[in-house]
Parts: sequence; structure tokens; C-alpha cells
Amino acid sequence: MPNPAPGFQRRPDHRIVVEPYTGTVTVRFGDTVIASSERALELREGSYPPVLYLPLEDIYLEHFEKSATTTHCPFKGDATYWSVRAHGAAAADVL
Repeated sequence: MPNPAPGFQRRPDHRIVVEPYTGTVTVRFGDTVIASSERALELREGSYPPVLYLPLEDIYLEHFEKSATTTHCPFKGDATYWSVRAHGAAAADVL
């Protein structure tokens, strides 16, 4: 069955591969660990660099607040973003 997403309807040859990532992923913001997972997934799409996705349960959400930023990908759909804050430092739209 073909993928119903609009991007795939226009470009059925486009490939997105998602596979389990081997190992532990630890994400730090400065000296603060903001996520750690042994269940990460690696997404590979076209000529883009690989991207790691972590389960929400492995992200320490107390360091994040939802931002107003949104984007749309015709292949993956809508995305919302989160900003991080820890030890007085902050960065917008990191997640």
C-alpha cells in the first residue's frame, strides 16, 4: 500500500529509513543531562545527516517549555518545537 502522505504522493521514490540506534544516547545542555536513552531511533532521509529520535519518556521535560514554532514536512507531517532552560542558560527550539 502506498504511503498516503502528500510528499510521497508526489515523490513515491523518496525513502525515509528508521532503525533502532545501537548504544546509549546522552544529551547534555551545558553540564545538565536533559535526555538519556537506550531506545533511540535513527532516521535517515535522502542526503540529510542522520537524526536521532528519543522516546518522550527518556527526555527530562522539566528542562523544556513548548515554543510557538511549528513546521510542516510533506513526508513526516507537522512538527512542534520546545526550548530548553537549565542553570540559567536557555536555547530556543532545540527539540
